[in-house]
Amino acid sequence: MKHNRLTLKLGTMIMGILLFCILVISLSMYRTNYNEIKKTAGIELYGCANITTALVNPTDIEKILAGDSTLSAKLGNEIGWTTEHKHIFEGQYIIDPKGVVLAVDENVAKQGIAVGDQFEIDKEAIAELLETKAPTYSDVYAFAGMKRLTGYAPIFKDHNPNNEIIAISAIDFEAGILHERTWQMVKGSLLFSIIPILLLGLVTIFLIKRATDPLNKIIVYARKVAEGDLTGTELDLNQKDEIGQLSTDLNQLVIHFRDILGQVSRNSEEVAQASLQLASGTEELAESAEQNSSDLQKVQTSSQLQVEIVQKTNETLNDISLRTQRISKRAHTLNEASVQTLKQTENGDQTLQKAILQMGLMNDRMGDLTDSMGVLSKKSEQIDQILTAITTISDQTNLLALNAAIEASRAGEHGKGFAVVAAEIRKLAEQSAQSAQQIGILIHEIQEDTRNVAVVTTQSVQGVKLGREMIESGGLAFKGIHESITTVTNEIRDMYNEITKINESVQLIVAGMKSVEEKANENRNSTNEIAANTEEQTAGIEEIAALMETMQTMTENLQDKVKNFKLSS
Repeated sequence: MKHNRLTLKLGTMIMGILLFCILVISLSMYRTNYNEIKKTAGIELYGCANITTALVNPTDIEKILAGDSTLSAKLGNEIGWTTEHKHIFEGQYIIDPKGVVLAVDENVAKQGIAVGDQFEIDKEAIAELLETKAPTYSDVYAFAGMKRLTGYAPIFKDHNPNNEIIAISAIDFEAGILHERTWQMVKGSLLFSIIPILLLGLVTIFLIKRATDPLNKIIVYARKVAEGDLTGTELDLNQKDEIGQLSTDLNQLVIHFRDILGQVSRNSEEVAQASLQLASGTEELAESAEQNSSDLQKVQTSSQLQVEIVQKTNETLNDISLRTQRISKRAHTLNEASVQTLKQTENGDQTLQKAILQMGLMNDRMGDLTDSMGVLSKKSEQIDQILTAITTISDQTNLLALNAAIEASRAGEHGKGFAVVAAEIRKLAEQSAQSAQQIGILIHEIQEDTRNVAVVTTQSVQGVKLGREMIESGGLAFKGIHESITTVTNEIRDMYNEITKINESVQLIVAGMKSVEEKANENRNSTNEIAANTEEQTAGIEEIAALMETMQTMTENLQDKVKNFKLSS
């Protein structure tokens, strides 16, 4: 039954492939014929439409375009001649290039289409017609409840192809007839192509069945082997194809399988005896491993305590090292600060010495200023005496001018010129007196300011002397501070050097303790590894013992299964 099902499946697959090929070829044939029939129908449509244009008077169309709708019915009757003589056409009508209906025959009018309606048009076909001025046809389209194929023919002004196109003559064809004609053309070819393919499929199934019949013998033989019977006769199909090679390989497989099972049967008995001896030895080894593991646990505990002590010691030394490092850093910082302070005190001492020198120079200059103020005061007194003489001269000049004026008035006409000179002299005397008076005021102010400056200068001299004495006292104090800071700096430097040596010694101790801690950790790790390995060894021995028991069981089961096969008749 399985063999028959395989034949049926292969035959069904081949028939399916052949039917698919028939379907593809049929569709391609149908589409090719459909396009040819559509092309033929379109040529027939626009040919008839082009012939009908001779029945149309272009003047009537121009009048209809101008608005005279009375001629549309007359023109519709004229173009109805085509559909009356050729009933395959569904109707004829005339439209302008935009698709507006200008005239319709009786059939188109029955479809509910009237003059002035917008008719569905194939825009690409109309554009081609307007460009080439040649008849053409549309693609299939739906309009007014019907699928249509339309032929278009141009109507020229005055029937002159060189003139413009004023209207288009159109004839419709019901597109459903295209499929009918196409099916009538291809159905015969399809029928005659299917029958040979079906016969070819039946022949193929027969050949497949004949080629696969030897598989029945192989299936029966393989079923016996699967049931454990290896005593049957070998297959002998005497075929040179793949099935014959399969039978040869199956015979060889059974021979090798028979030899292997015999060897397994013999080896399983030997393994069963060896597993018993190995199981007794592993029990003794497991007891010894447990004793070693107990001793290693004690050593491991001691190593752990040793590592903890070394770690605590190392932590203490690390803490001491950190503290000495902090003290060393602080001593270093203090040493640098003391050196910096020493430098600043030296700079301050030098600055004070410069200030003392500067105060001495200021004291000398203040003395010179005092002497200059005394000289200035004496010269101011001399200027005052000169100013007094000028004032006296001015008064006398004024008196002489007055006397001269009196004498000029006594002289009459001869003394007028002298009177004028006397008047000018008197004006000069008055101006000199005013100037001398103003200079006197300024001289008195200068003398007053000079006396004030002299007093301030005297006070400044005393202040400079006092400042010099105070700076000299500060200089002595700075010297004492400098000596003290120098002593403190030396002490800090010595302390820093000692702390640095202590820190170096502590670092050596810390490094040594780290080495001790590393060795202790290594000993602990080694002990842990030995303990782990011992535990693993113990576990492994226990697993081996368990495997021995399992192997014993498996060997017994294997022997039972081998007994199910018949190795000899």
